[in-house]
Amino acid sequence: MYVGVDYAEGAKQYGAMRRPISIAMFLSVVLHVALFMVADWLIGYSAEPPISRSLHVISLQTLVTENAGSRSEIFEDRKAVKVADAQQKLAELRKTVLTGNRVEQELPAKSAAAAVNRQPAAGLERASAHITEIAASRDAAVASPEVATTELQKAPLVMTGAARNEPPVYAMARVSPRQETMLKRKFRELTENFHNMPDIADGLTWKHKGQEYQAEFTRLSASDDMGIERIAVVVSTEENGKRLSTEMHMKRLSFSNYAQFINRWDSDVQIHDDELDGRFHSNTEISLAYSRKTRPQFRGQVTTSARRVNFSQRLGYASREQIFLGGLQTGVKAIRLPKHFLPFPDESDLTDEQVHRFQEDARITFNSDGSYEWQAIGSAGSGQRVSLVGDYCFLVANKDVNLHVKGSVNGKVLIYSPERIIIEGDLVYAQDPAVTPDADDYLGLASDKYVEVAPPDVTGPGDLIINAAIYAKRRFTVKGYRFKGEALLHIYGSLTAGTLSATEPRYATRIEFDQRLEQLRPPRFPMTDRYAIESWNNSWTVEPDTLLH
Repeated sequence: MYVGVDYAEGAKQYGAMRRPISIAMFLSVVLHVALFMVADWLIGYSAEPPISRSLHVISLQTLVTENAGSRSEIFEDRKAVKVADAQQKLAELRKTVLTGNRVEQELPAKSAAAAVNRQPAAGLERASAHITEIAASRDAAVASPEVATTELQKAPLVMTGAARNEPPVYAMARVSPRQETMLKRKFRELTENFHNMPDIADGLTWKHKGQEYQAEFTRLSASDDMGIERIAVVVSTEENGKRLSTEMHMKRLSFSNYAQFINRWDSDVQIHDDELDGRFHSNTEISLAYSRKTRPQFRGQVTTSARRVNFSQRLGYASREQIFLGGLQTGVKAIRLPKHFLPFPDESDLTDEQVHRFQEDARITFNSDGSYEWQAIGSAGSGQRVSLVGDYCFLVANKDVNLHVKGSVNGKVLIYSPERIIIEGDLVYAQDPAVTPDADDYLGLASDKYVEVAPPDVTGPGDLIINAAIYAKRRFTVKGYRFKGEALLHIYGSLTAGTLSATEPRYATRIEFDQRLEQLRPPRFPMTDRYAIESWNNSWTVEPDTLLH
């Protein structure tokens, strides 16, 4: 075959030899092409698994048209097709991708990812189709039923030939703005009132805009004494003949989930140059003060049952965003402290070595090797050394007994006194969780009355560091707060108090929330009656039964 030569001129030059050479070459080309096609068919058949034995995802981006400022979306409804049709559709898509009314390009059969752009027309923006083969196993057995779905708007078209033990693939639909507002309000009601709903096992039913909704609840109990209870809530409804459901998870809040929790704010106490991380809540109005040089900073969400925040002193200007970096919410329902904190409703699962009961006032010093030394106040003896044993340890004072504490804690410990706990020096973890994220030392200080910081002549001058979750039902107090020490009281953990004293000028205060307390609490640390939304994906799931109809 001659390239770039005129056929008539070639005949003149080569005469009779042209025809037999051309026929021979033509037959050779035909034979090679035929052999190539057979070989390619055999290789493709053996290398590519049947479509019913592989999982493919086709992601179709929404086509958007702009007409005089209005916005409409194509693929506005969901389609459900049986897998046989899905397989045929996927085969067609593998062969060609249609754009507009013509074939744009071939899509290779073995392509791991391929894309094609539609031609713009009448304001039609770019759309794309991606085929991604995310799992394939030739030998996988095919389970039934098999479903293919086109999801609402920007959700993907999912085609499955589900292998055995493969989880089902559901279609997802966006929750409308109206439904989202309603569900958020309903979820907030649940977080505030779940503990007062005795018939919760039967679920809830309500109507909104003529549409009926049902909620079912599954309680997920805490796994151990440091765990947190969780609730799974499934809300379902019917819309356009389809059953939709959405799942929300909430957890019961421990008081240790709050960086700072105050039941009644002392009107004589102001937050001035304090820094707080994590959640903050007050059941009454809080008082703030700021100047041109200093202002308080709340880095976590702030909630209060009061209708406003009291700015008792303002020198200069500071915006709400500069103070409440994590947001401010007023007028929330009050969170009540329990009448009595009973850490041991049932001691049957605890050994005598895990629980140390103090019959008289005692001084306790923790050692970083996992032990502590204790001595009765006023005793002339040398004291005793005890090792922390078991998963958790509890140091418990009898009625009217005070416990004085300091040192380096290596273990998971709760210290409880119905009367008073006094901090006499730095109280830190053997492993600093701010440096070692997987550190497993936890300390809880819990009292039905007082937790105090000892006077300067006991703690000494300078900064004071406390690594603990603190619960002082009646009051958290800094003794000698008028002493001009200009030091820092750094609490790494959390602080809950019925009320609290001032700390300045002896201490500026920084409360830094221990992020580990989002998932765990010190052993048997007291719980609130409040829940918080932990996760919700803001979307509806079309249940499988409705997809097959």
